[in-house]
Amino acid sequence: MPDKRMQANPMECCYVGSRSLQEIATRESRVCIMNILGNESRKVSPISHVFSGGNIVAGVQYGRPGVLKTAIGNIPVYSRLADVMQKHSFDTGVIYLPPEAVYYAVTELCHYNKQLKKIIIITEKVSVKDQRLIRAICQANKIDVFGANCLGVADSWHQVRLGGALGGDRPEETLVKGTVAIYSNSGNFSTTIAEYLKTEGFGTTTIISSGKDVIIQFALAEFLYAAQQDERTKAVALYVEPGGYYEKQALDMVRSGRIEFKKPIVVCVTGRWKSNLTRACGHAGALSGSGDDALTKERWFDDFFGVGEFDPDHPERVSERGVRVVSIQHIPQAMKAVYEKIGKNPDFKASGGLGLKPWFINNFGLQLPVHLKLTTVQAAPPYDEQIKRVNRQLGMQPMRRNMRNASSVSRIDAGTQVAELHGRPIVELTDFSYEENIMFSLCGDHPSKEWLNILNMCLNYLAPPTDAEKLIVEKARANGATPNQAIAGALALSGHNTLFGEGAALMRIFLNALRENEIRDIHNPEKLDVLMKSISSGLKSLKAERSSFAKGMLEEFDAGLNKSIVIQACIKLAKKTVYAHDDLIWIAGVFVHFIYPALVLKRMTIDTAENLFAYISLITHTTFLTAVRPDQNKLLSAIAKKDNADILKKSFTKVAYQALFNDEPDAVQIEEFKALLALTLTNGPGTISAKGAKESVSARNNISTAFMGFLTNTGLSHGGSGYEAIEFLLESFKDATVNDPADISDEKAFSALAEKSANAYKKYKDAAKLSGQTKYRRIPCINHPVFKGKRINTDPREAYIHKKLKQANITNVFWEFYHKLVQALYKNGATSNVYCVNIDAVIAVISLKLMWKLWQEDKIKEQDMQDIGFLIFILGRTTGVAAEIADHRSRGQDMDCRTPVSQTRFIV
Repeated sequence: MPDKRMQANPMECCYVGSRSLQEIATRESRVCIMNILGNESRKVSPISHVFSGGNIVAGVQYGRPGVLKTAIGNIPVYSRLADVMQKHSFDTGVIYLPPEAVYYAVTELCHYNKQLKKIIIITEKVSVKDQRLIRAICQANKIDVFGANCLGVADSWHQVRLGGALGGDRPEETLVKGTVAIYSNSGNFSTTIAEYLKTEGFGTTTIISSGKDVIIQFALAEFLYAAQQDERTKAVALYVEPGGYYEKQALDMVRSGRIEFKKPIVVCVTGRWKSNLTRACGHAGALSGSGDDALTKERWFDDFFGVGEFDPDHPERVSERGVRVVSIQHIPQAMKAVYEKIGKNPDFKASGGLGLKPWFINNFGLQLPVHLKLTTVQAAPPYDEQIKRVNRQLGMQPMRRNMRNASSVSRIDAGTQVAELHGRPIVELTDFSYEENIMFSLCGDHPSKEWLNILNMCLNYLAPPTDAEKLIVEKARANGATPNQAIAGALALSGHNTLFGEGAALMRIFLNALRENEIRDIHNPEKLDVLMKSISSGLKSLKAERSSFAKGMLEEFDAGLNKSIVIQACIKLAKKTVYAHDDLIWIAGVFVHFIYPALVLKRMTIDTAENLFAYISLITHTTFLTAVRPDQNKLLSAIAKKDNADILKKSFTKVAYQALFNDEPDAVQIEEFKALLALTLTNGPGTISAKGAKESVSARNNISTAFMGFLTNTGLSHGGSGYEAIEFLLESFKDATVNDPADISDEKAFSALAEKSANAYKKYKDAAKLSGQTKYRRIPCINHPVFKGKRINTDPREAYIHKKLKQANITNVFWEFYHKLVQALYKNGATSNVYCVNIDAVIAVISLKLMWKLWQEDKIKEQDMQDIGFLIFILGRTTGVAAEIADHRSRGQDMDCRTPVSQTRFIV
């Protein structure tokens, strides 16, 4: 009886030179690589050469001869294929050239080498036209072609791979001798499937990465034909994507008897999501939705097998012809079931598994059910040591770059023109308190509501300025300084003071303890003891009385908060020993608790974390320094004593309110006030105040000096619009009776006031024009350089907060007056369209409403009212600018805010 391997080629329409899989890649194969020194080939080819016993005889790099070094010797590289042929012989050509050069390389190989048997095309995106020409010329020359867009072929029995990176950097680990042949549209999945099969005890014979372009040169029919002739191969694993009819052609040929194939197939068909597409999609190659989509291909195989998709819970439901799986992770189990069906055993003992083996876990305090809690698995070398190093790294490490006109913390949304901080529109930040937004500005996360008492204790503890700082503000104001100038003068005393230094040292003790013990999840109780030991060794004990602040902290933590191991360590250590700087240790522990997730997730730098005491002290100092009459403010005096935990727990939003107004706010006033502070957080990195801070950082100043840079670049035209707006509103309402500024029921009255103001302004403007003036006084807080030019204009920030407060039944007669005013100005011809009421007006109208009762009772002066309008802007912007300072310190370069000479001008 004739040997079946020598039977006539059943492929009537085409030539197939490889009659068996074992002939495709052997130790006798000799290879020449085109573009051997290209980016991909120079990394992959040396590994293939060593693994395959030195099978690459030469390479071609057009116009650049040389050598490619490998562990077993150099591979000679020639500038022309003709030069290779003078010194070497080979039977396999591998092509790594760009798509437009592939066809020419194929013709060159066919022309010069009459002993050529195989060409492997690694290149993707070769045109259909060129693929057809390649097919024709190689058929005429009786040459098998694999690819294009593939990772080549490999043989686990012969320990050979030709072209591409099948098996990765360590092919000897993946290409293990066995009985399963793999044919895959995906190159990377070819390796993955081989690795997966090992978990159920299956090795491989030949692996072919077919590629997945419109034309597949060595198609499934040819593969099945060669697999049947390979006595080593007992079964086949296929990975199939949408596009093309090669699979149907192969199955039809088997059914009709044109191909003898009696071995089982386990196939994974993917790409259902592509069924509605009408264009090629990446690896899919051919068009979907043309009767060759994933669902259709699934039916082809299911009909061939006579069973439906593989069910891991019922693995016995397979046929002797094989089965289809829905995921490549089911291929090993399905292959085992098929082998049992045909009465064969796996190739070797199963090893490993496809269960989840996480090397990293960080649940960040999530209360997960037991079945969802995972434990880390020790990674294999060398990854275990690399992971240790990674686990000891905290915070992002951004590349240094020019930050003159850049920021990674704030931006203006091009679509809405609304400013964002850490990706959150400032209008959304009005939902949060001042204290929550302070933490958000520095780490990008808001603290949970249950922790606000603890946070407020820390903020209030750090807030009181020194007597010297208060004296500077007092003298500066007496000398006519603007509020920003007076506060900047006080902050000049801060420098990098002892508090900042001690706070940074304590933050480092906590962070180093977490880092050294590779703690990612600060709610992992297993790490508590080692963390305590590390923190304790960094702190120096001192016999002393426990402070009221520390006692208050302990009492607050007894309330059942979800405490991290950082806080638990602080509590246990505090109960054993009283340390030097006891209060600051508590604050450092709380700060680390808040920011640690941001550090682990690389949203915050270690520099910002270590300097958190400086940032928060300067923000809170500024809050206290805004007090218009600090000597009369009982709350600030009580907080400064730091001996009453209940007072220290007071919401910092309320503290800021009482610093400004020296009056206890009600619930409505707090809502209005916190909205003001959030709306002024940022207006993007291009604002004058932000640039002032960033320029100070680029000069390598202290953090406190950078805050001064912000303050000295704030003024009456930027930030101080409250001066003019409040003055304008007081003038407009001087003859009106407003007992309650929340009462907007008398719409007729404030509409009449708006018309009166609009007519007065029209008269003034006309007279100014008649006299030839080109510059005249404008009404403050209407119009905007961006939100203009329409029939009716709107500032989206103002519109958002106006609607939000109205929905909460919070109304404001001065605000409604402004809306009537812009309409009246248009109606009488003073303006060419309806101007917007801008965001500065929000500051003015809410400030005036909050001060109205105090002013009526003569508890506040008109100058104080104008100052407060400015100071509210400073309060909010101080918080947002802290984020810009931290960002620039982390990413910027020295003097990167300097204007290049080429951009400066000399004005004559």
